[in-house]
This record gives sequence, C-alpha cells and structure tokens, in this order.
Amino acid sequence: MKKNTLLKLVIAFFAIAFLMNQAISTFYKPVTTESAVFYTANNGFKITGVIIRNEILVTNNHNGVLHFLISDGERVSKNGTIANIYGSEAASITLSQIESVENKINDINDILSFNDLEAANLELINTRVNKNLNLLIMSTVTDNFGDIPKTSEELLFALNRRQAAMGNTTSFAGQLDALNAQLATLKAGLTGVIGDVKATQSGYFLSKTDGYETVLNANKLSNITPEFLNSLSAQNNSNNVVGKIVSDYEWYIAARVSISESHNYKEGDALKIYTSVKSSPVLPVTVKQINSSNTSSDAVIIFACNEMNAELASMRSGPMTVVSREYSGLKVPKKALRVVDGQKGVYIVKGMQVKFVPVEILYSTDNMMICNKLDADGQLRLYDQVIVRGRNLYDGKIIG
Repeated sequence: MKKNTLLKLVIAFFAIAFLMNQAISTFYKPVTTESAVFYTANNGFKITGVIIRNEILVTNNHNGVLHFLISDGERVSKNGTIANIYGSEAASITLSQIESVENKINDINDILSFNDLEAANLELINTRVNKNLNLLIMSTVTDNFGDIPKTSEELLFALNRRQAAMGNTTSFAGQLDALNAQLATLKAGLTGVIGDVKATQSGYFLSKTDGYETVLNANKLSNITPEFLNSLSAQNNSNNVVGKIVSDYEWYIAARVSISESHNYKEGDALKIYTSVKSSPVLPVTVKQINSSNTSSDAVIIFACNEMNAELASMRSGPMTVVSREYSGLKVPKKALRVVDGQKGVYIVKGMQVKFVPVEILYSTDNMMICNKLDADGQLRLYDQVIVRGRNLYDGKIIG
C-alpha cells in the first residue's frame, strides 16, 4: 500500500514538473523583440495658415436669370463663358430639364453599347441598385428632398444597366425615341440668351465669396504683419458679385509664428507643408518673405506655392504643419539602443543567436529612433527582430 502511494507521488511530481517546464517554455521568453519597419519622421511646427491668392470677383450688371455653364471649382479659361443670362426663370428651368434629358439619353446610349454580357457583374450592379434605393428612401424619410432627383436618376441608370446585363434591351428603343422627342420640344420652347458672364482671367471659378478677396492682397504681402492678421475681418461684397476666379499661378500661405521660430528660416528655403486637404495633403513651398513686428514678439512667415486645385481654391485658412526636414529609415524603439566597444547599435535575433549590428541614427525622440537603411551585410535590415528587452546579451549568445 505504501509502495503504491509512493509511486503515485513520484508520478505526480514528474507530471507537475513536466507541466511546469511546458508552461515556462510556452510563456517565458528570454528576450522581447520588435520588428524594424520603414518609417518617415519629420521635425516641424504647427501653424494656422491664412491663404492669400490672386482672386478676381465676377460681377453681373445685367437684369435676368443666370444659368451657370460650369460647376463650382471647375477651371475656366480667359474670356470663357461662365454663365448665360436669360430673361426669365422659366428659361433657366428649361435648360436644367434639357441637361437632365441629355444625360438620360447618354446613359441609354452607354447601356446599349454595353455588349459584353459575360463581363457583367450582376452582384455589383445589384449592390448599386440597392444602394441608390436605400438613399432614395432615406432622403424621403429625412425630408432631404434636394437629393431625390439625382438619386432617382442614378437608380434608374442602375436598373437599366441590370436590365441590359440580363440581355433585355427591347424597351430602350422606345425610351430613347420618347427622350429625343422631349428634348426637341424643350429646345423649341427655349427663349434666347440676353447676355452672358465671361471670365477676365483663367483659373478656378467659385460661386461663393467670403469677403477676404480684396482684404488679402497678393500684391501687398509686406502689409501682412502680426497686427494685420490680428485685425483681419471680411468685407461685404456688392450685390452684383456672382462669384470669383482664383488664379492657378503662385499663391501664398501666411502664418503667425514667434520671432525665435522665424529665425530658423530665410527667404528661398524649400519646405513642405502638410495639410488636411484630401487632394493635396503635402504642398511643396518656399519661404517668400518674413515680416517682423515692431510691437510684439511675433512675426509672419509667408510661404509661396505653385500647386492649385478646386479644393485649395475654396480654402481660406486651416491647421497645417510646416516641415523643414524629413527622415526616412528603419524605426526601432529607443530602448533597444546599446553601446558595444564604443559603437552604437542594437541586438537582433538571427536564427537562435543574438547578433549585434551597428546603426547610424538619423533622427530620434524619447521613444524611438530612425536608423539609416543600408541593406548591407552586418547592418540592420528591414523586418529584423530587434531585441528591446533581455538580460546578459552578447554577440553570439544562443537563445531557445
């Protein structure tokens, strides 16, 4: 009996020892590592940029109803027609109807030219049908009636596309004849143009103005001081202003900074400005001039830029980051840094061994550092497992 009990105790001891060994092997790691990844860091400072452009107000001195021929944010050439003037509101409504009918005709012609039935993705088409149907329902429920005409047209196009993809195009000929007849009737009832609005310069047309077009003068940059920006206020534009044209040539970003910060830059410096603008998240700029103040400890840096698009043309101010220099390389935690025989480097895991590799630090913060990516033997490489925690590390140490 005692022998059986002793045997059981021995077996239990070895079983517990085995389980403990397995647990230690599973959960205990002699070192903790992180991958070296490619990363770009920069040193810069945040600003609130005020945009100064060459902006020409567009005016209309004729009586009548404007019908714009270009969309908001669309480019217009010099002497190009921005809008036609009609004698009544009915003419403008008729023009909108003509555009709608012409779009429907173009849609049907596009559908009829879609002959590759095997390439038709019915699942994608059905998704488009359901999406527009849901949008139409939501617009009705939320009283958002302004979106209903456009959504209805897109739903109709999707339904017709599905019909064509399934090989049923017999009803389109009748629709096309009816739309062409409707188009002819609308054009016959359209009264003549009594005037127009033309562009005096090329650029981006915007129908909305903000009152800063004449306040922020691109030809008087020396006036943009800290005091000027403090007292900046919009002016009321006259009633005959119907929009503006933003030049697509050089424009400027003014930012108020401290005098000490302004001393880090000089005219002609090439920099980058990061913005929240989706179409232009990074802008290449140069320092145009620096305007100091006689009464405060601030200055204004004016940056020049040559990139322009519709989104930038409609922007007046916003948060930005000025970047004077960028650093690209391999990002590793700062705590991984070691000094061996007077040389800076990190330990990595290579196979089952610890290996010391020297690093060239390009940029560092309290938590991380950017190391030069050399791709040479004996150097830190992309995705190397860098040891950030471990004891008694040395080159060639075996780890299990």
